[in-house]
Amino acid sequence: LEVFSRHLPAASSAWGTPSRLLDPARERRSPSWWCPSRSFHATVRVNARDYYGVLGVSSDASASDIKKAYYGLAKKFHPDTNKDDSGAEKKFQEVNRAYEVLKDDDKRETYDQLGVEAYERLASGGGPDGSPDSGGDFAGDNPFSDIFTDIFDRGGQDVQVPVELSFMEAVQGCRKTITYEADVLCGTCNGSGVPPGTIPQTCKACRGAGVTFIQRGMLSFESTCSRCGGSGKIVKNFCKTCKGQQLVKGKKSVKLDIMAGIDDNETIKVRGQGGADAERNKPGDLLLTIKVREDPIFRREGNHVHVDAVLSMAQAVLGGTVTIPTLTGNVSVKVRQGTQPGEKVVLRGKGIKAKNSSSYGNHYVHFNIRVPTELTPRQRELMEEFDKEESNDVARVAAASG
Repeated sequence: LEVFSRHLPAASSAWGTPSRLLDPARERRSPSWWCPSRSFHATVRVNARDYYGVLGVSSDASASDIKKAYYGLAKKFHPDTNKDDSGAEKKFQEVNRAYEVLKDDDKRETYDQLGVEAYERLASGGGPDGSPDSGGDFAGDNPFSDIFTDIFDRGGQDVQVPVELSFMEAVQGCRKTITYEADVLCGTCNGSGVPPGTIPQTCKACRGAGVTFIQRGMLSFESTCSRCGGSGKIVKNFCKTCKGQQLVKGKKSVKLDIMAGIDDNETIKVRGQGGADAERNKPGDLLLTIKVREDPIFRREGNHVHVDAVLSMAQAVLGGTVTIPTLTGNVSVKVRQGTQPGEKVVLRGKGIKAKNSSSYGNHYVHFNIRVPTELTPRQRELMEEFDKEESNDVARVAAASG
C-alpha cells in the first residue's frame, strides 16, 4: 500500500473551510472540502475471504449488526494501536474491504449473487478512462476514511495537567496562571496542512468528480476515486512544519480562579482549553488535577481540620489555657484539670468552608503530654514528694474500702 497523505485540510479560504478528510458521502455533499486524508493506493490484492466471515456475522445480518461488527474490528486492528503487530494492518484492510461492500445495499446484493471471488474479479477491472485502478471498487478506496471520521475524529485532545497548591491556597482559594503544552494550529500554514498559496490540482482519474464508474454487462458500479480519496482534488506538497498534520505542540496558558475548599486529587475541567481541533469545531478540555502539599501544622479530613497541642505535665494536671493556631489566626483554648493524653476539644465552625455552601467544618485540637526526660534536683524532689503523697492516697483509699 502506498501512502499518499494524512489528515490534510484545505490550504486557504479559497478552497472552503479547512477540514480533515471526511467520509466519501460527505465529500460528495460538500465538494469544497477537497482535502485528501490518509489515502492508500492498493497495488496488491488481499486474498479473497468471505466478507461476512471477515466481519464475523451471518449472511442475513442486519445493517446495524454489520456496522457494529465493523467498528469493533476496526478499533481492534487499527494500525495506530497495533504498531508492534505486523499482521494487524492486513486484517484492518480486510475488515474495511468487507464493510465497504456489505454496508451498501446494492453492492451487497450483487455480492450475494456472485460470491466473493467473482465479485472481486468484477470489482478489480479497469475504469472507462483506461487506468487499471481508477475504477476498481476497492483498488485504492481509502480504508481509513470511515474509521477516522466516525471513531477517531472527535475533536481536540483533552490535556491533563497537575496543579500543586499549598494547604492554605486550597483552603482559602487562589488565582493561578497555568502554563502547559497542548496541540495548537500550525502557525506556518495556519492549520491548513499545506504551504500558503498552494493550489490543488483537479484529479485526472475522476476529472474532479470524486467517483469513478465501471460497467460490467448489466451491472454498473460507482466507487470512490482511489487517486484523490473522493475529494476530486490532488495536493502534492504539504507543510514542512506540521507535515500535513495541521497541528503542532505549543505552549498555552489560562488564568484560573480556584474556589476555596478544593481538596487533594480533585479535578477541575476547563472546557475548550485543551488541544486544538484541526477542523476548528471542538477543542479538547483542560483537566487540572489538584495536588495539595502537606502542612506542618494542619491536617485535613474533609472539611474538618486537626491540630496537635502539646501540654506540660503541670498543664495537664492543673489545667489552664493554651494558644492554638487556626485557619483564621491563633485562639486561646481552655485546658481542664486532669487532661489525659489523646483527649480533644472541638472548635465548632472553625474548619474549612464547604464548597457551594455557607457551612464550615470543625477544628479539632488533640492534646499530647510532654514528659520531661531530665529533671533538676528540685524537680526530682518535688516529683518524689508527689509520688509519696499519691502512694499514701492510694493506701488510704484501699484501707477504707477494705
